[in-house]
Amino acid sequence: MYLDYARKDVQFYYVYKSLAHPEINNFVQPVTLKERLMHVAEFNRRTNSQIPWLCDNMDNELAATMGGAPNGEYILDPQGKLIRKRFWSNPDTLRADLTELVGEVENPTRVVDIDVEFAVEPREVASGVLPALEMPAGLVPILTEPVVKDETPFYVKLRAEASQRLVNRGQGRGKLYLGVYLDPIYKVHWNNKAGRVQVKIAANDGILLSETLLDAPEVAEPADVDPRQFLLDVNVSNVDDPLEITVNYIACDDAETFCMPVSQQYRVTLKQQRSGGSRPGVFMPQMFAKVADFDTNGDGKITKSELPAGRISLYLGHLDRNFDDVIDKDEIETFLRMMNNGRGFTSDQNDGGSAANSGGDGR
Repeated sequence: MYLDYARKDVQFYYVYKSLAHPEINNFVQPVTLKERLMHVAEFNRRTNSQIPWLCDNMDNELAATMGGAPNGEYILDPQGKLIRKRFWSNPDTLRADLTELVGEVENPTRVVDIDVEFAVEPREVASGVLPALEMPAGLVPILTEPVVKDETPFYVKLRAEASQRLVNRGQGRGKLYLGVYLDPIYKVHWNNKAGRVQVKIAANDGILLSETLLDAPEVAEPADVDPRQFLLDVNVSNVDDPLEITVNYIACDDAETFCMPVSQQYRVTLKQQRSGGSRPGVFMPQMFAKVADFDTNGDGKITKSELPAGRISLYLGHLDRNFDDVIDKDEIETFLRMMNNGRGFTSDQNDGGSAANSGGDGR
């Protein structure tokens, strides 16, 4: 946000950067700046927000310059100097900062006054028809680069992850995860009657894979929007050797104006992608699934006084949808469904995370 001390004027901006938790509400990492701008337009349409956006470039240089916080908050003075930086945005902290910098104002705007809520738009195409893949612990996103050959949009996006110890050491045995996700901004679905999604992997001698030709499972539904996921064993002697991955699929739009075969390529390198974010079901759901345990008086609601000190804004920021500083059962369940793509989540479900990685940003 930008401050004008003389007028006590504050101009707010959203900043679009790499998605911290891709696949929430099925949104996936865009591969072009044009797609990032499409995400911005979709957000404005669904929320009717009047706050303008600043869109980071594909190298996320603005986010890196600002410190790379997952839910950061920044205040700039009239000369463009950064005078406040918060790792985790919180309305109460922001109000205190602004009061200190520009003074008290009459009739201050409250969060609830902004009246912004993300509208979830269900699709008529089937979902939840494939079980979620059980993921091992210790996977991290790895460098994934689309190979653009023509103007055909990347209707689907490839997400690749590998065992962290393998990525760190550059050699050894581990796991490789490949997830093929439909991009909802294009409103397309799988045509299961025309054939299954197929993934082909070409690797150099430095990488041995348990499989190189992957066929997605058969689905009874004629069409669906579930991701196709694969987990492979990998033996690496040279981490610099890239994988050439081809995804073959039939893309049909929901409006039934086209249905066509598509073949698109990605170059994947077994090096950690720092801006890759974390999938739903990794780290955060396990942490938040136990939030009901904070209800010490058993009234079915969790207040600020019952939340752990130091993490009050974390829990309220994620779960308190009506901004009343109270978390109820419905808000917890809504959040967990969102984090797990509508499939729900139970507190005893193993999400592949660990206590050492549950520090709020899911990294």
